[in-house]
Amino acid sequence: MKGIAVILILIPLFTFPLSLIFMVPAFDLDNMPIEFYSCQTPEGTQVTVVFKDEDHPNPIKNFTHDIDRYFKWGRIQDIESFYIKDDYIFFPDDYASVISFFETENLHTRAEIPLERFTEFAGSKVIYINTWNHMFSEKPLKGVSYILFFPSFKKGCRIDAERKYSFLVK
Repeated sequence: MKGIAVILILIPLFTFPLSLIFMVPAFDLDNMPIEFYSCQTPEGTQVTVVFKDEDHPNPIKNFTHDIDRYFKWGRIQDIESFYIKDDYIFFPDDYASVISFFETENLHTRAEIPLERFTEFAGSKVIYINTWNHMFSEKPLKGVSYILFFPSFKKGCRIDAERKYSFLVK
């Protein structure tokens, strides 16, 4: 993996069934993940990732996007969740079926991806962050340099992240 810096943060993963590594675009480190949660739900193991922010590619739209998100979600941080179940990962609305990080249309898609389609690195499944609003994929985008990010998971579900970061959820 030529030209990749490694950010290594390791803490026990509680009862997490699968080791994950996230690949973050090197040019989007201002919005990198700041917290990871995992919990068991009827849908499988829920994985929730909290990002510092999300920046729309258009600076003017980014300003209004932040205001809209602040009043709609009660936070600036971006929170995304997916599920690990049996031999696949289910992305209910945060799968990246794009060819460019900077696409702005039809970003929230649904997908069920077999674990065998994910790359492995150091015994962990690799999840790529492939859009400015943090949609996930099992494959990298062409021409994008990524930085490995080893998550440290807190025990908790998405609602715990929402309670911590949103003034609308208590």
